[in-house]
Amino acid sequence: MSRIGLRTRLAVALCSVAVLGIALTTLFANQGVHPRLDEVARARLERSAGHMAEITAAVYQSEGGWTPAAVETLGHLAALDELTLVITRPGDADIVVAPLRGAEVAAREVRVDGAPVGTVRVTTPDGKLLSPEETDLLHSLDRLHLIAATVSVIAALAIALILAETLSRPLRRIRRTAEEIEHGNLDARVMLSGDAEMRAVGHALNRLAETLAQEERIRKQSVADLGHELRTPVHGLLSRIEAAQDGVVRDRQANLAAMHDEALRLTRLLEDLSRLTDAERPGLLVDKHPVDLASIAGSATARLAPRFEEAGLELSFDGTPVIVDGDPDRLGQIVDNLLSNARRYTERGGSVGVHVGRDEAAAVLEVADTGIGIAPDDLKHIYTRFWRGKRSRVRATGGTGIGLAIVHELVRAHEGRIVVESEVGSGTRFRVYLPVAPAGTGG
Repeated sequence: MSRIGLRTRLAVALCSVAVLGIALTTLFANQGVHPRLDEVARARLERSAGHMAEITAAVYQSEGGWTPAAVETLGHLAALDELTLVITRPGDADIVVAPLRGAEVAAREVRVDGAPVGTVRVTTPDGKLLSPEETDLLHSLDRLHLIAATVSVIAALAIALILAETLSRPLRRIRRTAEEIEHGNLDARVMLSGDAEMRAVGHALNRLAETLAQEERIRKQSVADLGHELRTPVHGLLSRIEAAQDGVVRDRQANLAAMHDEALRLTRLLEDLSRLTDAERPGLLVDKHPVDLASIAGSATARLAPRFEEAGLELSFDGTPVIVDGDPDRLGQIVDNLLSNARRYTERGGSVGVHVGRDEAAAVLEVADTGIGIAPDDLKHIYTRFWRGKRSRVRATGGTGIGLAIVHELVRAHEGRIVVESEVGSGTRFRVYLPVAPAGTGG
């Protein structure tokens, strides 16, 4: 991964853009200005050649030929025009008024009374096409381009530093907050600032910290609750074993029965923990295929009916066949846990009803009871492991606070959802919605 900082990358990027812009400007300017100047200078030299041809014809005619006086006059006139001149005569040697230099030469025919008497060839004294002023102009343009490039690079550096500071300041705050969270400070939060994207990143990190803090609180509470739940039956067993060892127990059968109950309670807690662990990784455990939800719910209801009868509760079932894509064992576990929850919190003489039907494209499993209900403030916590609203009541009924957490995870594993309606003193109704299997499948 690159170790170059944001400021350095921005500085390099902006300076590169500035240099590239000036380079392109210089390139296009040179390609446009230089040829145009050359074209203008060449046209000027051609005009000078034509003008000298006219002058030469006039001098030739006035002097009566290529006399020394004519050559001297032409040399003087050429010097005034800052030109060097050579006259070529047909069938005779050239008259060198001034030696030609350079490759840029313009030539014109000299005619007197319509007859050609020679040709003049002219060029500049230094043999260069451009005049010194034009050469200075090009050099000035090049210097201006260099100055513009330097100023642009300095401006780009300044802008890069300002932008980098503006962008990196919230990033540094986010990084420091992330490092604090990494080292265990889950109360650390990012002070939101910067543009919308930076604020969104900071807000996401704050939500993550809140989630981690909540998970940590749940973990600590879960450990504390688990310790309490394990401690109670273990202490009960130890106290009764010690009482038996000390010989202070009079009714040995009653003591053994109480120890058996404590052991069952401990076993039930461990089983619930194992089920919760399995439910939290349902992808490895759920084996889906088309099954009849009504048949599963009916079997679970019939199996648990004796327990409801012992508790003095009326248990009823009605349902119509509906095929879902699910795991029969896990679906049965959902029904068992909902019924166990209803039995635990419904007083003697109450009733529990199980219904299976179809609601549009979903199968619906409903378990309703006439129990004590759930307080509105507690409804949002009922699927949290080990959570319980009335601890003494839950312990008295043998609950561990895990059953509904298992139901929630298993319903989610079946791509379904669960909703609850409850009123304190009037009962609770759980509804589980599961996708109906495609047409043509059967249980």
